[in-house]
Amino acid sequence: MQQNDQIQYDLPSNSSELMLQISQCHNLMLLDKAFEIQQFYISRHNQDKENFPINKDLFNEIQTFYKETIFLRQQLSDNKDWIHDCNTQYFQMSYKFIPNSSNVALKFESVMKLPIINACALIYQTELFKNWVPFCKVSKALKSPGLGHKICYIMMDLPVLSNREAYIRGYGVDQLEQSKSFLICCQTIHQDKEYQQLHQINTTQVNCVQVEINFFAVEVTLINDGEFIMKSVANLDPKMKFIPQKVMNFLMKKIGKFMYERFCKLAQNIKGTQWEKAIQEQPQFYEHIRKRFEQYLSKY
Repeated sequence: MQQNDQIQYDLPSNSSELMLQISQCHNLMLLDKAFEIQQFYISRHNQDKENFPINKDLFNEIQTFYKETIFLRQQLSDNKDWIHDCNTQYFQMSYKFIPNSSNVALKFESVMKLPIINACALIYQTELFKNWVPFCKVSKALKSPGLGHKICYIMMDLPVLSNREAYIRGYGVDQLEQSKSFLICCQTIHQDKEYQQLHQINTTQVNCVQVEINFFAVEVTLINDGEFIMKSVANLDPKMKFIPQKVMNFLMKKIGKFMYERFCKLAQNIKGTQWEKAIQEQPQFYEHIRKRFEQYLSKY
């Protein structure tokens, strides 16, 4: 946001109230607002970041997550060098060759006619990934530092090959007021020792090869209560350098298409399933996003 366009805030006079206000915004997935309040305070008081009067870990996390969301939105809108492979009226999948790299890059976009809360449950309930994500043998939700902030572990049982595992952090960003969308941001934390220490997560390998998810983003743009546009972009290293990139792209496209079809089938009706039970057991999260979606749709 440009300095002259910066939103004006009535900030509390003491640091404890300021920290509470920023923390509440961050916890409610209003990342843009939390970041803007921080920047406005710094600008108004001519303070440097090192002397900001709130918890340093919270300050740094907001700064990091905000920069990541900007990067991920750029990746979602990037159309350069993508090869369209599967195109239908409601679904498009693309891939990209990354020179001198074992990374795989995939993107998809779809108009989905599904109950939005059901779709959210399939994404949010990481412990249930093993029930629908291909080859996923183990999936655990390790910690929930915030309402829309999760740390999870997954282990993939692959035919012939060694098992793959990943420790992943994911968080949601409510940008309904700014861009009419909701953004989900994910990446592995194997190399992020500071984040591991902050949240007390041990990512030591146990007889598995650790996959690196450089970034994975999902953007959900509401059309109405039962229809939305979902865009996704991923860049990952499955640690399979021995497999030619063309073959790897082919395999990932097949897996991606299967996941899409499985996701749509399951999200159509979750009555009597573990996802319905999870929604009932976690009313704070689901009631919050339900109200946010209703508030947004009532305006348009």
